Amino acid sequence: MNVPIWPGSSSFTTGSTPFGFYDNDTQFQTDADKVAKFCAQRLGYPIQEVELQAINFYTAFEEAVTTYGNELYAFQVRDNMLTLEGTSANNSLNNALITPSLANIIRLSEQYGVESGVGGNVTWYSGSIALTSSIQDYDLNVWAVSQSITGGIEIKRVFYYPPPAVNQLYNPLLGGIGFSNLGGVPAAGAYGLGYGTTSYLMVPTSLTIQAAQAVEMQKISIGLTKDKNKIESLTKILKEYQTSAKDGINK
Repeated sequence: MNVPIWPGSSSFTTGSTPFGFYDNDTQFQTDADKVAKFCAQRLGYPIQEVELQAINFYTAFEEAVTTYGNELYAFQVRDNMLTLEGTSANNSLNNALITPSLANIIRLSEQYGVESGVGGNVTWYSGSIALTSSIQDYDLNVWAVSQSITGGIEIKRVFYYPPPAVNQLYNPLLGGIGFSNLGGVPAAGAYGLGYGTTSYLMVPTSLTIQAAQAVEMQKISIGLTKDKNKIESLTKILKEYQTSAKDGINK
């Protein structure tokens, strides 16, 4: 079989590539023969006989240019996607310089703002439920109707704060010395805080903070206060209501 050997040079003509994408491009015509020579030499020519013809090199060159163009345009599309999103499909963007815009980036940022409560395009509303000592379950469906809220709602934040420890610390009815009256916290020394009506003792601020922390830890360790029961019950109902709300979302 007489296999053609690369002659060492070539001359590109129109129709030498399979698809002819760039046959009429003067730059492609000039570079096609240079690429053919480069590839042949990379394969070992003239020391090694190269059993390829010019059209084989032209075909590979056309594929390489097309692949590179696809990669380049894919990057440009990704880089300008947010700027071009929503524009008319009739706009010709070939050889056009795209000026970046932050409009769609801001639009996306608003959604993050909605979730974090620092802005966005969804209005937050606040409401309140009066807690009753004899009631632990609160129907938010009834509450929503009373507030003229229709559809589903999403609970974003529950503003509930139990009485702070400092209230108990400065209770005017405490009196006495030591920590024995601070919510059951064990006594610690002969002269404690005792910030009642009968004994105001000047102590370092750090001691006051430690005493308040002791009261908080005592409340947590016991875990049987009415306030804790109320907030756990309210949280449970909030979760149940939020799960059952399927129609629309009003935040």
